[in-house]
Amino acid sequence: MSLIGHVYLLAEARVQALLADPSTVVGTIDNAYNEPGVGFVDLDKAWQALHYLLTGSVRDGEGPLAFLLKGGAVVGDEDLGYGPARVFHPPEVEAIADALANVSQRTLLPRFDLKKFERLDIYPGRWSEVNLRSDYDLGYYFGPLEDLKRVTRHGKDQHLGMLVWIS
Repeated sequence: MSLIGHVYLLAEARVQALLADPSTVVGTIDNAYNEPGVGFVDLDKAWQALHYLLTGSVRDGEGPLAFLLKGGAVVGDEDLGYGPARVFHPPEVEAIADALANVSQRTLLPRFDLKKFERLDIYPGRWSEVNLRSDYDLGYYFGPLEDLKRVTRHGKDQHLGMLVWIS
């Protein structure tokens, strides 16, 4: 089974509705897949590597850059694969967008230590097969980063909330 990370922008009213009735989270996720639009990012299996690159931590971290695995408000208690979904309110999305604006492939590449990733058992593993000189391999991780920057910037501009889940 693969674990795939996702980010989906939502109106604040929808964030509030999810918190009021967490049983609707699966329907919201289905909608994200069926009508992704401009506010959806599929991180594929790059989610934990991105979290580590952004925070320096395998599973923890603080502040807006830890949003892939930390922060926000938990939506119910249904484990979607790697815990329950979490929502972020518009001011939190704004903080995430602002923090991501200062991040780039160039600033994160020094943390991309493949031997350390292997030692820390960062998902998806098989780090010995990654070529850091390959645009294709780097694109697998930094393409989603650029998508996150674009989507959170859009969320900031439109005053949207965000749903994050790994399934």
